[in-house]
This record gives sequence, C-alpha cells and structure tokens, in this order.
Amino acid sequence: MHLRGQPAVTAHYQQNHLNNYQQQQSETNAGRSCPQLALILITLFLLLTAVILAVIALLNPSWQVVDIREFQAEHHHGLYTDCTRAERNPSPSRRLESFVEKSPLHCTYKFDQHALDNVEAQIHDIDSNAAAAEAEHHQFYAVLICMGLSLIAALFSCTMGLCAPCTPGCAVLHSTASFFAFLFAVVAASVFFFAAHRVDSRFVVGLVGTYEVNIDNLILKNLIGAYHALRSSTIQANQTAACLARREQMAPLAGHWSESRNEKIVFGKTTV
Repeated sequence: MHLRGQPAVTAHYQQNHLNNYQQQQSETNAGRSCPQLALILITLFLLLTAVILAVIALLNPSWQVVDIREFQAEHHHGLYTDCTRAERNPSPSRRLESFVEKSPLHCTYKFDQHALDNVEAQIHDIDSNAAAAEAEHHQFYAVLICMGLSLIAALFSCTMGLCAPCTPGCAVLHSTASFFAFLFAVVAASVFFFAAHRVDSRFVVGLVGTYEVNIDNLILKNLIGAYHALRSSTIQANQTAACLARREQMAPLAGHWSESRNEKIVFGKTTV
C-alpha cells in the first residue's frame, strides 16, 4: 500500500520550513549589513588617518633639530633629507639694522650620490669637517624600511577592507595587515628613538661649544598613526569573531534544514 497523502504533507511542511529559514537568513543579513558596513568604514577611516600621519612624518625634514648658535644656523635632519636654516640673514632692504630672523630651509637628499661622495671624502678629517661626521650620524635606513613596510601594509589593508563586504576572507586579511602596519610603525619609532639618543647623535660638537639635538614631535605623529592602525585591526578582529560566532549559531539550523530535505527525498519514495 502506497502512502499517497503523506508525501504531499511532507512536501508542504518542508516548503514552509525552507521559507522560514530563508526569511530568517534575510532578516539576519539585513540586520547586520549596516553595522558591518559602518565598522568597515570606521576601520578604513582610521587606516587612512594613519597613512596620512605617516606620510606627513616621512616627508618632514625636522625629525632632529639642532641650533648651532656659533654659526647662527639650524640643522634639520629628516629620514631622507638634511636641511640648514640661517637664523639671521640681511633683509632685502640691505640695511644693517634689519634682519630676516628665519630664512627658508636649504635641503639636500641623503641618497644624493654627490652628497654621499662628499661625506665619504671628508669623514676621515673630523676636526675640520665636523658637518660630514654629523651627517654620518643621522642615517636612518632601518627606520625608512620599517615605515615603508608599514605604509605598504596599511594600503594593502585598505584594499582588503574595500573587498571585505563581498568576500569574508578579505576581512581576515584586512585585520592582519592592519596589525602588521601597527607593528612596523612601532618598530620604526623605537629604532629612531634609541638611535637618536645615542651620544654621537644627540650632541653636536662645534668649534667653541657642544649643542644638544632636539627630537621633534614627528615621532608622536608616527605613534598616533600606529595607534589608529591598531584600533582598526582590533575593531576588524572583533567583527570577524562576531561573524564566525553567528555562523556557528546558524550552523545547526542549516544542518537541520539539510537533514529535513534528505528526509523529504527518501520519504517521498517510502512504500508500505
């Protein structure tokens, strides 16, 4: 004897169960899409802020500033530039009683081959060429490398953040890259801090006096950018963990719907 009415009842029950499951899924996705998008926008804003601060710090030549009063000049040492500013220059009116207190910076690139050759040629005669010895003590290759890696990681994280709403795997890469951007930025700031506090880098010996090199607040900007990258990584990691927890909670419903569907197929062929 065939059970004719039972497959129809089962099919109707399974269809209602499927509709309820799909409705729950759509409500869940609609409820979490807006907060998820808002969190991604917040993390992208933090990362862009970190990138802007890092670029400003990288381009600024005043990481270290020393006022050499015997020459009435300021020396500015950046990560890739060395600059000099004359404090008192004659004014355009050519009158002796009037001076221009601050002149523009005159900069040279640390990686200019001509400047490197001059430093190499004069580095051995420290007594008469103290400027060459001073320039030799303000080379920050490790800081430049770490800041470059931090910027690359931050830009990669921004790219993954844009793809995160469509691809869940990009959210993990977004959080990981943000953490590496923070890590490299902190390493760069730490290397610069300890290198700048060496005795040969912190003090400049002139002809009649010794002058202390002041560290500018650019290292704080770099650390603030690193903090923004860390906040972005933390927010994205918490969001990813919450998404995984929701998927684990929805997994039993999906498994129950799959089992019910299999029962529907087998039950439709049951005979007595």
